[in-house]
Amino acid sequence: MRVISSIFVFINLLVVGLSSAHSQKIYAAKGFARIRLEENLSREETRDMASQQAKRNAIEAVFGTYVSKDAYVDVADGAASVIIKGESELKGEWLKTTKEEFSEESRRIKDEYGARNEIWIICEVEGKVREITSPVIAYEFLTLNCPDVRCRTTDFNNGESLFLHFRTPVDGYLNIYLVDEQHAYRLLPYQEMPSAYLHNVPVEADREYLFFAAGIQYDYFDEFPYFLVDEIYLDTDKTQEFYKIYVMFSPEPFAKPILENEVDVEGDYTTPKTLRRRNFDVWVQDNRIFNTDFYYKTVNVRVRK
Repeated sequence: MRVISSIFVFINLLVVGLSSAHSQKIYAAKGFARIRLEENLSREETRDMASQQAKRNAIEAVFGTYVSKDAYVDVADGAASVIIKGESELKGEWLKTTKEEFSEESRRIKDEYGARNEIWIICEVEGKVREITSPVIAYEFLTLNCPDVRCRTTDFNNGESLFLHFRTPVDGYLNIYLVDEQHAYRLLPYQEMPSAYLHNVPVEADREYLFFAAGIQYDYFDEFPYFLVDEIYLDTDKTQEFYKIYVMFSPEPFAKPILENEVDVEGDYTTPKTLRRRNFDVWVQDNRIFNTDFYYKTVNVRVRK
């Protein structure tokens, strides 16, 4: 049996968190951001950028930032000089959104191209934050449209395959979800995996994984044959759609949320088990609150017709 899933997908990199079981103090925070709507960006993309910037603003207001510096030598006309490049890093992390409001502002401007209106997306956000007191586990992933890391992309055409390349510095456990405005679809563990993989799949440190590819070279898991891997195709009925992929990781096992038992079947295609978006958000936030070793990153992808 070969399981094929037909789904839509979307991506943008972000690590977020909630409070800890180790008595770390949680703070209330408010943030604000205003982002101009550019011709090459949709409203959904601009709203997402404004949301992330507002959360960053909120964290900075509570904890501030530190500057990590890289030094390199620049040689010009035989003279060497050391250049220091600084980049701000946050001292805290976003845990939970309790309120988020968007509005739009129109501005009339005039420049060398003539008079025109600019649209600005405004985001005001409130939530919970905590201080970062230890290094995070820096796991990595890429979204691809072919089973090769050179196919890295966040833009997909209608009907293209999705693959995900993953690597972690420590042993641990992994989940992958695809999320839209209403639902969260579980992509990993695969649908046909045995009960040993009910909650998550184990991954080894420094090993390179390619998920959603059904080849013998991707035979990673005991008692689960590689040809039962779910292959993901990204489809849309619209001009373009945006989705978010969540990649959850922890060095310790963690429990899955309650999922709907039924899957939709259309011809040769199925969709994975789901849960409502609001329930998914609560599950992610609760895990992060009570387990400081539970991490998630998100990436937004666009699917074009």
